[in-house]
Amino acid sequence: MKKNKVDYVKGWGKMTSNTDINVDLIAGGEQQIKAKNVIIATGSEPNELPASSGLAFDEEYVVSSTGGLELKAIPAKMAVIGGGVIGLELGSVYARLGSEVTVIQHTDRICPFLDVEVGKAFHQSLKKQGIKFAMNTKVGSGINNKENGVKLNLVGSKDGKESVLDVDVCLVSIGRHAFTGGLGLENTDVKMNDRG
Repeated sequence: MKKNKVDYVKGWGKMTSNTDINVDLIAGGEQQIKAKNVIIATGSEPNELPASSGLAFDEEYVVSSTGGLELKAIPAKMAVIGGGVIGLELGSVYARLGSEVTVIQHTDRICPFLDVEVGKAFHQSLKKQGIKFAMNTKVGSGINNKENGVKLNLVGSKDGKESVLDVDVCLVSIGRHAFTGGLGLENTDVKMNDRG
């Protein structure tokens, strides 16, 4: 970066205007940066279910994709809420490590953004690995974390049929949103949608 005349400032940047950034330096102190153009590339973070669901991330029993990579032991039973790529990938890994994995998807197919034929082939491949699926199913109310696992109250999206699923770990993988908290974007002309 030095050879290409790029300055590297280590710290937490906050926009104070469209062209000004205040950086709290890791080494201590602050630095002001002025720029004609600013690229925001702060990545994303996992979406979380509402607090009222009882499934807030504790990264031990109810885990995000990050927590799913840091479990201390292979769970005997795991639920994956969300039939997208990230949840299915992690569910597949845990199934191959010996977990009994159940994927809960509110629609009638996994990865609904994929071509229908590709999605069906992928679904069959995952079933052959031993992964179970609760399709057209959503997580209902009254879910609560237990000290030694998670109890999920499930509701059929179409028929309203209720069931209960007890697991050791629940991976919530319902998408991601832009990581924009604390960046001071309210001090700029940047317009944000409900996903940040």
